Amino acid sequence: MSNYEQLVKDLKKTYGKSTINLSELANELGQSIATIRRGIKNGKGIPKYRRVGGGVTRQAVVFPILEVARFLSQTEEVY
Repeated sequence: MSNYEQLVKDLKKTYGKSTINLSELANELGQSIATIRRGIKNGKGIPKYRRVGGGVTRQAVVFPILEVARFLSQTEEVY
């Protein structure tokens, strides 16, 4: 089983759904929610995401598990 496949399996088992929210992604990446929001604003350093919900200012951001696993499997950990 590849690293990507193992990550998908683990994320689905942990969250039991196909997408995760900002705080769950921050937890997985070991970053703050503010850092994730900055990544959204700047368009880099985060997995692909979707905006859901009504209105422009009230839209929630969700991250598909498959995109999170892809991002994690392609990201090098730096100490």
